[in-house]
Amino acid sequence: MTRLCWFFFVTILISGCATVNESTVMPVLGVAKKEEGDENKKTENLSFVHGSESILGKKIDPLAQSVLFLPFEDKSNYKGEWFVSVDLASGLADSLVNGESLVSIPIETSLELLDKKELKGRITEERALEIGRKFGVDYVVLGAIEELSMKRFRATVPVGGYRSYQGITSVNLFPYRVIDGQSVGVVAREATEDSKRYGITNPAAFVPLEKEYFLLGQMDWGSPEFHNTLLGKSVGKNFVKLVAGLDSLIRPRTNLKVASAPKIIDIDGQRAYINVGLADSVANGNKYGVWDQGRQLKDPSTGNVLGSALPRRVGVVQVEQVLSEHLSLVRILEGKEELKKDYDLRAE
Repeated sequence: MTRLCWFFFVTILISGCATVNESTVMPVLGVAKKEEGDENKKTENLSFVHGSESILGKKIDPLAQSVLFLPFEDKSNYKGEWFVSVDLASGLADSLVNGESLVSIPIETSLELLDKKELKGRITEERALEIGRKFGVDYVVLGAIEELSMKRFRATVPVGGYRSYQGITSVNLFPYRVIDGQSVGVVAREATEDSKRYGITNPAAFVPLEKEYFLLGQMDWGSPEFHNTLLGKSVGKNFVKLVAGLDSLIRPRTNLKVASAPKIIDIDGQRAYINVGLADSVANGNKYGVWDQGRQLKDPSTGNVLGSALPRRVGVVQVEQVLSEHLSLVRILEGKEELKKDYDLRAE
């Protein structure tokens, strides 16, 4: 019976090819109109993870910039069962979970704090920053899905015609620095994955793609089967582009443009002051390692001073406010008990 049904499906596809006499572009991924009830169903099916347990389960290098992605607003024409607002944001976060200079916090940490509208990506900047401060991250990232579709191009010409297929993913990211609430720019990327052109007289070649075109929404998001589709491949390519763009916007500067040695000049509880500022290319949110000057080493027998040990990193600070050309207020992230006045700063 299954074979018989498939035979009729192929027959319909072939006959459909013969009747098309112009080039058409057709969006895919669902045929039903979006209903509010359907969106509510998607949010009700989410499984939440307690944020504190997820964050504490992984130690993050204090010098790395931590990022929390929040659900993206879906501005595309997608109509289907996938909850793309969360699925795309979560997939992008997963691609950075093992990063070094840029590390993502699992998106599940924040989901239980969001209402139904926020789960669909309708989140204000103020609300996003509030959530970022709650989890102690350096950046929160909002997003907009501009396009998520698979398209089919069909044309018939006197010599036979062709079919081709294309997966398209277009996403915009809006990162905000939590320490001062400022936007750091926009990352807008699009990725496409194209099939070859297949002649309409060769259905064995294009029928698998035709099946993908009509049945894609029935696959599980993120499954191996999904990743092998044209749309799945375009999503993967877009993630690579988005991560590169995000990294170029928010990663720490690699050096300090300063004539004198950058140092801790005063310590005030959880904060300290450093002798670098605007003129030294320092910006809010930058992180620096704090290094001691090497402890004195003595001969145990004679007590004579033999020299000093190599300097070691004893803490990490983050710029909270640039005060002047050569003065900034920093927050002590690590090593509060070991930091001392005159210890050196290094951009790492």
